[in-house]
Amino acid sequence: MSKDVDLISRITKSVSNLDVEELRFVLSEAFRAGLSGIDIVTEGIKEGIKRSGDIGLIVAAEVLKDEINKLIVNEKQKIKKSSQKFSGKVIIGTVEGDIHDLGKNIMVALMEGLGIEVEDLGVDIPPKIFVEKAKLSEVKVIGLSCLLTITTLSIKQTIAELEKAEIRKNVKIIIGGAGTSRELADNVNADAYAKNAFDGLKIIEKWMLKRS
Repeated sequence: MSKDVDLISRITKSVSNLDVEELRFVLSEAFRAGLSGIDIVTEGIKEGIKRSGDIGLIVAAEVLKDEINKLIVNEKQKIKKSSQKFSGKVIIGTVEGDIHDLGKNIMVALMEGLGIEVEDLGVDIPPKIFVEKAKLSEVKVIGLSCLLTITTLSIKQTIAELEKAEIRKNVKIIIGGAGTSRELADNVNADAYAKNAFDGLKIIEKWMLKRS
């Protein structure tokens, strides 16, 4: 077993066992070893969450809050500023009822690193705030983040409010986070689902490219 595979396996086990101290320890090891933050989250942590459910999700999110700066720096270094020109602006936030922001923060850092204009609205954002911000003419993309499955209703409500305000037709909507899925994106009439931050970056980059 390679060192990387062993570290991922230990991350998965510590999340599934709700072992906070072991998770902190093995994450520090993983960062020192240069493991991709995306691999840490999607292969290690997500697998542990599958076994432990929302409690494991909360434990992992709380531990990762302390490591977020390392994770963001690690991923941002891999993104070279694009020579391509982007038009418009992205607004992104964690929906109402959810205060977790790990994935959102990574996504924001990657977009900034690429040269895309983005405004981070923060966490626990009610639909009316997304609507107010989306009224600005330069906004082309709205990112809705959700960690807990119980807050997916907030995504549906936010999109419904955008439709009610007749803004929906003017913007692209992408959803992401552990509480989301491709099925959910289809059900709530979102334009795309991001399975991880890099996936989301590719989708948004394509949408934001300035056409000559």
